[in-house]
Amino acid sequence: MPVLAVMFAAALFAVSCSNARADVPPVEQRAQALNRSIMCPVCPGESIDQSQVALAAQMRGIVDEKLAEGWTDEQVREFFVERYGPSVLLQPPTEGVSLAVWILPPVGIVAALAVFVLVVRNMRRKPDYDAGDMKSALSDDDLQAYYDRVEASVPDTNIDIQGRDGQGS
Repeated sequence: MPVLAVMFAAALFAVSCSNARADVPPVEQRAQALNRSIMCPVCPGESIDQSQVALAAQMRGIVDEKLAEGWTDEQVREFFVERYGPSVLLQPPTEGVSLAVWILPPVGIVAALAVFVLVVRNMRRKPDYDAGDMKSALSDDDLQAYYDRVEASVPDTNIDIQGRDGQGS
């Protein structure tokens, strides 16, 4: 029963939010969208919609004026780009050299995932040789000669290289 009440409240909230948005005139909706897409020159990383600086308030007023004059959204963006440069837009342009900002991150993620998959696949693959095969590749005489050379190079201890202790056990 509580789940049903929560679902009903969520549906009621969603309907009330959609009705509130319908009450906002289209010009005001466009102004809000533009204000969220133009960066405040004084506060890097903040849109003029978020910023409380006087310049951001003036820029919001300019957006309202230009829309009232019949300008398109693109014309308003270009107006600010001419005055403050392309960095005034929170979303980088999708043309020219700026296209790399849109293309390189997904390509890098795909490349990193491909390398990860190849490394994991290579790590999970069974080795081509078995340790027992390496031992059988040497004769017993060759193996004993190898052990003798290793024991001769190791300082005198109570444990020899073949795993026997110095007591002769």
